[in-house]
Amino acid sequence: MNARPLWPPGHALKLLQKVQRHESPMELVYTSHERWPCPRLPIHPQRKFDAIRISVLDSSFNPPTCAHLALANSSPPRYTMNSGLTDSTLASVAELDYDAKLLLLSVRNADKALKSGDATYEQRLEMMYLFSKDIPTSVSQRPEDKSESAHANVAIAIVDEPTFVGKAVVLRQFLHARISGLYTPATALDGMAISPTSDGISIPGLRLVFLLGFDTLVRLLSPRYYASEAAMMHSLRLFFSPAGDDCYVVCARRKLAEVEHTIQEEVEAKTLSAAKEFVESERVALISIGADGVDEQTSSSQVRTKVALKDETWKKLVTPSIANYITQNSLYVS
Repeated sequence: MNARPLWPPGHALKLLQKVQRHESPMELVYTSHERWPCPRLPIHPQRKFDAIRISVLDSSFNPPTCAHLALANSSPPRYTMNSGLTDSTLASVAELDYDAKLLLLSVRNADKALKSGDATYEQRLEMMYLFSKDIPTSVSQRPEDKSESAHANVAIAIVDEPTFVGKAVVLRQFLHARISGLYTPATALDGMAISPTSDGISIPGLRLVFLLGFDTLVRLLSPRYYASEAAMMHSLRLFFSPAGDDCYVVCARRKLAEVEHTIQEEVEAKTLSAAKEFVESERVALISIGADGVDEQTSSSQVRTKVALKDETWKKLVTPSIANYITQNSLYVS
């Protein structure tokens, strides 16, 4: 597969510069359809939304790996879901996946500055586009009209905000404005905006679920990324609170090489101790992504190192389209 981004030349660069110059806090580079994050039309007429459930895979994508894909395709924890479907069977199916997915690239990372030999931001966005094509469509997102081709309800965005707490604020503001713009009176015809208790248009809320690697979770829960430990707890309570940003975090367990299972549990317990109240309130969850044959040790840095060493096994750590892109653009060779 050698699919290239659908956007015209210079499109991604223009948006990147706009964000980097602080002219805009966030920009959508690509959406799988014009109504994202709302579903394509038509959808099942019984589908009504209390909240649009959006998974946010925020990464450096340098490059995207099979571990990223496993995380993007992971089923959400049941307690993060509220499908809004009236039929119990349909609701059960819908709860197996998020309503929409967002691949997010931050141009200002709290820990990772752009280094020599890294893929440029434009190249990362192109790889993110290829990566998005490897994300399958969930059953609940497939259009009722089977003649219409089904694509994952996914978007690619860039943001100028280094912390997750800050990103949540930017995302909620941006997405609320976008969804409100999509919910005009005309959309009442599709049935998705009708409140079960009202004859009028009801704009749904947002439920953001951040998908993280274990190292990123460590940064989220580390006081050194905040003014103080007290400031961290204040920010996290706002981040997770239903009355605040109402966010969830789903983190992939990291399989540590040649480490006993009990030691791995100790590492996890130490990391999560700072977030005990959020774990107990079911706002933070750990999941395993190795069930489908994905090496839980896979990382972008591992891919870059193997490419530089001319170790061809790196190709097993990424999807074929990403492998082709890295090869064709001679990325990470030195």
